[in-house]
Amino acid sequence: MSLRTAVAHRNLLYLLTLKELRTRYRKSILGWAWSLLNPLSQMMIFSVIFLYVFKAEPPVGEKSGLEVFPLYFLSGLLPFQFFQISVTAAIGSVQGGASLIKKVAFPHEQLVLSIVFAQLITAGIELAVLAVAFLIFGHMVLPWLIPMLMLMALVTLFTTGVALFLSAANVFFHDINYLWGIGAQILFYSSPIIYVTSIIEVDALRTAINLGPTGAFVQASQNILYDGIWPSFARWTQVALYSVSVFAFGAWAFNRMSPRFAEEL
Repeated sequence: MSLRTAVAHRNLLYLLTLKELRTRYRKSILGWAWSLLNPLSQMMIFSVIFLYVFKAEPPVGEKSGLEVFPLYFLSGLLPFQFFQISVTAAIGSVQGGASLIKKVAFPHEQLVLSIVFAQLITAGIELAVLAVAFLIFGHMVLPWLIPMLMLMALVTLFTTGVALFLSAANVFFHDINYLWGIGAQILFYSSPIIYVTSIIEVDALRTAINLGPTGAFVQASQNILYDGIWPSFARWTQVALYSVSVFAFGAWAFNRMSPRFAEEL
């Protein structure tokens, strides 16, 4: 996949993204409200577990001074949920577009990109609502939306790379979808969304979480939104390396498998 190809077929990408947005919550009573209710329901469940079952103290924002666990949780959940939902929906996108692939010659990666872009729009709405929540609690988060957008751009690259690879592999191996369900759960609990890494006493485990790709961008998001500080240069470098390398590999693998899609489908 090349930038030239994506630009040349930008109208198709726009139409596919618009179709994804229009059909996502079609015939549901609450419609787009579900995109907000899902993270809010998770926030309520984990807040009860964290604050009342384990009776843990909420983390203190390094510069913001916040001590609000729901905001800490949502700060980490926002980029992770964008990643998880995008990949989950994209895995079956090539199979779902089988009839189109067999009839029309077009860049197959547009099927995946349309889902990622549609979810990115949803994530933007969620970020806006979360920013309002921070303002209500007295944290001036508006200046921090710029570095957050920079981070989301890198997370989008990483997400696209994973989605491209898994959606292509799923055409040949239908177990991918089931394996991803397990992998997504592992990634969620191995990322410091419902806990802080400082409570982990095993050094090797804490290091693994800090070095993991999802753990890296979750903590960077928490630094920006909840702590009100810039992530360290090492953290930015880590996230950038993961994003660029995974995107490059995913695009390469997709292009290698794409010519065989029609015959496999």
